[in-house]
Amino acid sequence: MLIIEEADLNTLKLAQRRGRVRSPETQELIEAIDSLVPGAAKSVVIEPGQTAQKARARVMYAGKAAGKKLQAAISGNKVLFALKEERRRPGRPRKNPI
Repeated sequence: MLIIEEADLNTLKLAQRRGRVRSPETQELIEAIDSLVPGAAKSVVIEPGQTAQKARARVMYAGKAAGKKLQAAISGNKVLFALKEERRRPGRPRKNPI
């Protein structure tokens, strides 16, 4: 039998998170992503012994954890990232709710 109780939201926010969110590197990435402004980019230098794909995946994971949509590219020994520009694509117009 599963027991479900009410819980304090502040306790949840202060609790340790699972996965890479706890790592200092990911926390740094999340802070860098939070400080990004539209039209600006940042980069992460790929460390020796780390593949470019893994570094890019870590950046995208941190973006998801921060709740931001990113665009990322690999250039040489760096992973460049910026906020993804939201553009509406042309197409059929939206329905007007009545």
